This record gives sequence, structure tokens and C-alpha cells, in this order.
Amino acid sequence: MLPQRFAIAAVLAMGLVPQVACGGGDKTGAPGASGRAAASGQAAAAEVDIAGLKAALDVGGAKLVDVRTPSEFADGHAPSAINIPLDELGKRMGELEAHKTGDLYLICHSGGRSGRAQGLLSAAGFTNPINVAGGTLAWRAAGHPVE
Repeated sequence: MLPQRFAIAAVLAMGLVPQVACGGGDKTGAPGASGRAAASGQAAAAEVDIAGLKAALDVGGAKLVDVRTPSEFADGHAPSAINIPLDELGKRMGELEAHKTGDLYLICHSGGRSGRAQGLLSAAGFTNPINVAGGTLAWRAAGHPVE
């Protein structure tokens, strides 16, 4: 029994057990996701913090997609965001075709759904979907305006 406990402790200490947060998945930007992607030969999932998103929006031209429900979106969203709920993303990807090869910022409440949207868009050939870490919660906490 002792050798088995030692082996489990060693695996945990080396960080080989994937970590999952906010609904998880391989491309969510959750802690450990980039390491798993690199180990499997996939590109690491892109993620930006609120300061990075704000800078991109201030420069202009950044496309921001809020994947929350319409009611969540109506309760307040980052300026210039468009609402394409995660459960409608598959049938509405055509609306984003103009941004297939550019930066496409994805935001939700806290980062989980936008991470899943990032995986769906990557699988559909979008070259740079970017998950916004912390989501609208972090946007508001930073004191940025909502519409």
C-alpha cells in the first residue's frame, strides 16, 4: 500500500494530473490546459486577462463575442460585445466568418463557457479564438463600464 501512495503523491507533485476549472475541458484556458495541449502536440489555448482585453478594445477593431444567455447579456455586458449564446454558436458561426483568421475575443460570466466556445471555434478552423480570463465578473470588478 505504501508504494501505491508514494506513486500517487509523486504524480500529483509533478503536476501530471490535469486541473479543471469553470466547467473545464482541454481548451478552456483552465490551469493546466496549456500543458496538456503542449504535451499532445496541440497549440496552447490563447487566453487574455481583463487588462489585455481592455487594451485591445481601446485600440479598436477587436471583435468581442459574449457567449452568455440573452438575459445575462441584457443584465450588462462589455461595450461593443455581440451576443451569441454558447448553445447557438454552432449554427451562428457564419456570423463570425470575417474573423476566422484574426483575433476573436470570447467572454462569458467567469471564463468556463467562453473556454468551451474557444474549443468549438478552434475545431471549426478559427485560428485565434481568445478566452477572456475571469469573464464579465472580472470586467466589472476592474471597474470597467457595462452596457
